[in-house]
Amino acid sequence: MELRTSLSKIEQMKRRVEELEMALQNCEMRIEFLEASEKR
Repeated sequence: MELRTSLSKIEQMKRRVEELEMALQNCEMRIEFLEASEKR
């Protein structure tokens, strides 16, 4: 029982990390876009 609970928590954390990575990539793309706009 303990192990299964731990595994489901790990799965939740994995999904959360994936969400955060996507958010980070969106932020990086936005920053690159803003920097490119500034140079014009």
